[in-house]
Amino acid sequence: MNNETIQFLLTTVMEIGTLLCAYLGVRLFKKNQWLRIALIGVPLVLNIVLYFIYRTTPFFYLGVILLLCIPFVWPRKSA
Repeated sequence: MNNETIQFLLTTVMEIGTLLCAYLGVRLFKKNQWLRIALIGVPLVLNIVLYFIYRTTPFFYLGVILLLCIPFVWPRKSA
């Protein structure tokens, strides 16, 4: 496989994975709070690494989506 095919497959997998992890991380209300943070943090780090490797904007925007989800999953003292 050439570089464009690998980049297309990684972009597709990360788009689906990011949206799935963002949904699960926000919707798991009373579950383990560190699992919720990991569901957001792991794809975020992967998107950052892939952005620096390929220098394409989809990975940047997927990372922004996950950064916007972090305030909704961060544990609070009242919870």
